Amino acid sequence: MKHKRISYLLFIIVIAMLYSCSSTRRLKEGQNLLVKNKIEIQNPNKAISSSDLESLVQPKTNDRFLGIFPIKLWFNSVFKNGGEKPVVVDKSMIEESKDQMKSFLNNNGFYDSEINHEIASMHNDVKKKVIYKIELSKPYRIKSIVYNIPDDSVAALVVKNNQNRLIRTGSIFNSATLDQERQRLSNILRDHGYFAFSKDYIFFEADTTIGQREVDLTLRIKNVRTQENGPDGKPVYANHKVYYINKVTIHPDHNLLMSDSIHNDTLIATYTNTESSHTNQYKFIYVPPLKIRPEVISRSMFVDTERKYNATDASQTYRKLNELNIYRYVDVNFKENDHKIPADDRKGYLDCTVNLRRNPVNSYSIEFQGTNSGGDLGIATYLVYQNKNLFRGAEVLNVRLKGALEAQNSGYDAEILNAQKWWLFNTFEAGVDVSLYIPKFLAPINDDVFSRYFRPKTTIGIGYNIQDRIEYDRIITNATFGYEWSQNNFVKHILYPADVNLIKVNTTAYFDSLLSTETERFRNQYTDHMILGGRYSYMYSNQEINKIKNFMYFRGDIEAAGNLLDLAVGASNTQKNDEGFYTVFGIRYAQYFKVNGDFRYYIMLDNNHSIAIRSFGGIAIPYGNSIDIPYEKGYFGGGANGMRAWTLRYLGPGSYVKPDNRADIERVGDILIEGSLEYRFPIYRFFTGGLFYDIGNIWLLRDNETYPGGKFYGDKFINQLAMDAGLGIRLDFSYFIFRIDFAQRIKDPARQEGDRFVIGADAGWFKPVLNLGIGYPF
Repeated sequence: MKHKRISYLLFIIVIAMLYSCSSTRRLKEGQNLLVKNKIEIQNPNKAISSSDLESLVQPKTNDRFLGIFPIKLWFNSVFKNGGEKPVVVDKSMIEESKDQMKSFLNNNGFYDSEINHEIASMHNDVKKKVIYKIELSKPYRIKSIVYNIPDDSVAALVVKNNQNRLIRTGSIFNSATLDQERQRLSNILRDHGYFAFSKDYIFFEADTTIGQREVDLTLRIKNVRTQENGPDGKPVYANHKVYYINKVTIHPDHNLLMSDSIHNDTLIATYTNTESSHTNQYKFIYVPPLKIRPEVISRSMFVDTERKYNATDASQTYRKLNELNIYRYVDVNFKENDHKIPADDRKGYLDCTVNLRRNPVNSYSIEFQGTNSGGDLGIATYLVYQNKNLFRGAEVLNVRLKGALEAQNSGYDAEILNAQKWWLFNTFEAGVDVSLYIPKFLAPINDDVFSRYFRPKTTIGIGYNIQDRIEYDRIITNATFGYEWSQNNFVKHILYPADVNLIKVNTTAYFDSLLSTETERFRNQYTDHMILGGRYSYMYSNQEINKIKNFMYFRGDIEAAGNLLDLAVGASNTQKNDEGFYTVFGIRYAQYFKVNGDFRYYIMLDNNHSIAIRSFGGIAIPYGNSIDIPYEKGYFGGGANGMRAWTLRYLGPGSYVKPDNRADIERVGDILIEGSLEYRFPIYRFFTGGLFYDIGNIWLLRDNETYPGGKFYGDKFINQLAMDAGLGIRLDFSYFIFRIDFAQRIKDPARQEGDRFVIGADAGWFKPVLNLGIGYPF
């Protein structure tokens, strides 16, 4: 052990010497290698962070692997045309960086701040760091806000929405906030009929001469300049027009190449907005026969005839039509109607035209995928048939035939159970899934109960799946009926009132011999059973596409099964079987309640660096007709997406230690607590990396003689949490991410209490586990 440590130390020293000797060899005479940029704020203010200023500094230093070793620079020093050229100190770019920081501080209200720099040596005179020393001035603050809006109607709307304004007296004078306020007011006005309005009509005048580093702010909204000048030759300005929707024309078969000789039919469809009780008329111009029912498109229209133009409703119309998934082109445009003369010159009319271009109704495809079930890799092939618009109501039918091979890890007898039945694989799976997507709520839920902004959907599905493993064959037949709707851009709901699964298991003789020595809980995992229940999921995410900002994700799941069947068998005086359980058609049904919570927070350090945090907790409680949770609904520890230093299904429960003379059958828990922290960074081109730390375990709700130490106790579970850490390499092709994670156990709850920390515990403690995965773990 001592010799190994000496070898590691010598290796690190040699690498450091090679780096220090070679990283500057490509520099020309008089050049200095830029090793570090540092921001020092002499008098910090929470409104200005060092990271804000660091992003403005140029040039950036050479990229460093794990933030330590500049591997690209080292590669360039060895191979002249490879890697990354050394970044040198450039005094002109330093001055440019100071100008950028000065402008940033001015825009944030910190006028007259002092910025100086110092170039200091590091290690030797060739390597330098640039220190930017910033003396923040006292920020300018808004003393008063005055509105100058000649258009009374516009002024009334602005005042009405003042409670949500972004600028307030006493706040720091910030140009970015002023621009955000301009956009906010523009959005409000465009949602109230002001179709031709933009934020360019809004500007601020700031008087900074009043002293005390305070600002008197005037918000002005200009009127519209007319095309003609007045008698005095000066421009004439008029109030902004409020536009109303005159008519809506829909082309459901829009084709720019369509011949003029083709006959078009016209149909007028009416649709009543249940929220406002307003009836709309939509004009359809189509090539007969009409291939989609008019009410389907009408339900997706948020543009109301004879009502004020609303920019948000126009965007919602575009989104909802795209979500029908039957159109490859959607265009919603508005044009001023010059023929309809309003009685009021402050009023205007718009004609709305919706052009739709269909996807092919029938499509066929073959998909090849790499699969990853918690670290068990495999390959899968799908034959997919899709019909878009099955019943002329934008229904989408999906039929997927699946064939897959997987290499599953096993804790059983290696010679008997780990034999490769199919080349490198020991598990075969085949199945068919049929799903029907309907863009509205089906009975018993009425569409009128919900706002049309919820974008409701109904999904009906059936499936049949066969899994052939060396230990057993499992056949799963399932049927689902459920709803999805979006409360807003951040919140989504999923409700499946009917979720039925019928599971049949055929075990091998060898596996039966193993189960015969186990407890009832083990045997129940591999017997036929039925699950009839429902589930509900609440999802929240405030991620904004194409914006680099922190965001969070939360998903909560509630699931219950067996209650309706329990009421039915109770009412029919059905007798229990010999084992003391109720059955339906000779198959025992499961009864349980399950709840999960999955919280994730992503800290975006910049475009390429981020920190991802995840915490997950869940509990499944069997009752009534079930003593234990069904295998499919239990919790598993380990795997590529969980505790990465343990093989999937072979962590826990609790502090359980597997005896040497016992087969290690898959471990299922009733409780799961898990957390992960991961730092993600770029390496080179499509290679990215991740440093991670995982903590968690599974537990049982009841004592089990097969799993001593597996029961959850409130005063013991913290000491039974497993820990690991490691390094991951990812090949990020944007559309596909292949992940390789090396994880080392830090704390193993299967070790004796008081000796559970693994690192340095004995000579063989260093045993990293390789996990292969597809996509990020969270």
